[in-house]
Amino acid sequence: MEWERILRDSVKDGTIRELHLRHVPVLKTCENWNDVTEVGLIDHRTKYAHYKGILVKYGERLFYVEESRMLALAPYRTWKTKVRLKVTDIEK
Repeated sequence: MEWERILRDSVKDGTIRELHLRHVPVLKTCENWNDVTEVGLIDHRTKYAHYKGILVKYGERLFYVEESRMLALAPYRTWKTKVRLKVTDIEK
């Protein structure tokens, strides 16, 4: 419950912290893809993962959708964002 509250407001001024990005759940399916709202595109490589896709809001929660899923849904749904989100590193 605590992470849901933190992640809800994690995107500010076109940036998201890498720590928050690692905790964003992946949206694999939903009842109506037209209810999904685009937040911004992500293309960021971490030590163990490569995030290439889009951050979306579904309901009140923030989710990550992979690029392969975006391309699979492209004939049925148009993605209307051109905003690229910047990922800031973890402060050490």
